[in-house]
Amino acid sequence: MALNDRFNKLFGLDEDQETLNSENDPVTDTDNKVTTMDNISGSKSQIALFEPRIFSDAKEAAKQLIAGQAVILNFERIDNEQTKRIVDFLSGTLFAIDGSIEEVGTQIFLCTPKSFEINGSLYSNIQNGDLSNDNLNKE
Repeated sequence: MALNDRFNKLFGLDEDQETLNSENDPVTDTDNKVTTMDNISGSKSQIALFEPRIFSDAKEAAKQLIAGQAVILNFERIDNEQTKRIVDFLSGTLFAIDGSIEEVGTQIFLCTPKSFEINGSLYSNIQNGDLSNDNLNKE
């Protein structure tokens, strides 16, 4: 026993002292509340803008979608075949992350992850002529 006492004293583990200290510690009974930081964080949602020129530009747009950002794509400077390939590729990405894609203008698409919601349809209004400059000037 003397050897154990020496080790305890050497490492500061005196049993008598520990029991006295633990008896003097006040016991607090608190209910811990856990709050997720996602609700409190001040980070803003972002929308990435892309004007792809070649099919390989779609990879960067897909990375942004997977990271939780919305993406607006302007296909006015690329041929229709490349546009179709990119839209098909991004549609697969959006399917995997439960996102959505909406054509919001002529050759302009909005791709959003699940955390975004798209309401309304600009493109149908443009096709019907509801948002033309002539109609806006009349009001």
